[in-house]
Amino acid sequence: MCHSGSGYPHTADSEVLTESVAYWRTRFEDADAVASRLACRLRGRDQRILQLERALARTAALHHALEDSLEQRLEQCSGPPTHAVDPDRPSQGSSDDAGSSVIVRLPHLTRALSLLFEVMWEHWAQWDPERPPKSSTIARAIDAKLGLKGQADGEASRNAQSFAAALRPDSLGDADGRHR
Repeated sequence: MCHSGSGYPHTADSEVLTESVAYWRTRFEDADAVASRLACRLRGRDQRILQLERALARTAALHHALEDSLEQRLEQCSGPPTHAVDPDRPSQGSSDDAGSSVIVRLPHLTRALSLLFEVMWEHWAQWDPERPPKSSTIARAIDAKLGLKGQADGEASRNAQSFAAALRPDSLGDADGRHR
């Protein structure tokens, strides 16, 4: 900035300075307006998210309450027995509790568990105590159902052998002296 001998800036410099201040003031006001508008939109989105969270929480609570109610009604309808006959499955020919199946309550059912239960029904639903199914046969069936590969020597996979042992009735393990 140029100063005259009296210490005041030249009028040309003063005009440039005034235009520069006006320009930056306008830019500041525009930026302030944009920031204000964005803050307002952000508050609106935050409120919308809060509403959605509340709706989701209400829906989840309603779902759990309805689920509990339906479970209670189902338990009331099914009665107090701990064993029930499944009409879709053949009854056991010889077992500890002939003609009944066991109800198991699980928090969830995986594909693998479902397939293991199928193998259990196929091989243990009607078995002769004099000739129980071989564990190796059941292990191969488990390999086939779960898509597991057998061992190189032709035996079922070790996982399938473990599953087959777990599916074997406890009464057989006690009778033939097997230890768990």
